[in-house]
Amino acid sequence: MHNKFLFCGHQIQGDPMKFSHLCIISFGALMLFGCANNKYSSPVLIERGVGQNEYEREYFVSKESMGIDKHLQNTFKQGYVEEGMTTDMVNLLWGPPDKELADGKIWEYYTLEGKLITRLFWKAPEQARLKGYEAELILDKMEGDRYGGSPPPTSARSSNYDH
Repeated sequence: MHNKFLFCGHQIQGDPMKFSHLCIISFGALMLFGCANNKYSSPVLIERGVGQNEYEREYFVSKESMGIDKHLQNTFKQGYVEEGMTTDMVNLLWGPPDKELADGKIWEYYTLEGKLITRLFWKAPEQARLKGYEAELILDKMEGDRYGGSPPPTSARSSNYDH
């Protein structure tokens, strides 16, 4: 039995139950796409962390970076990750890893399609930067895209990022 019913002020002929099911399925698909396409699945890792905001990076350097090398502070302020940075610095820039291995000593970041972007290896520092930071890990080495999907620094910005 097909009835006429109103939808958004328009008269529609058909089964209202089938129409409501179609609306629910469409809404569910829209929500699934919206959740899968958020900042946490971006292939550009700086877009995943709050470090994409320059003021967040400036604040961290001014308040939380005591004992961290000036070169690393400058690289961090530019939005790039480099060996010697702490887990807090990388987490702020790139967000939490998609996968942790070896008791948190290996972090991996993937694209939505499952392709590895960057793998980070952590180690305990030879000496803690400050008292109370003895358990803090520092970045030992990187595999994959060392810029995390961002373009490499330009020559104007690379003075603090030379290797």
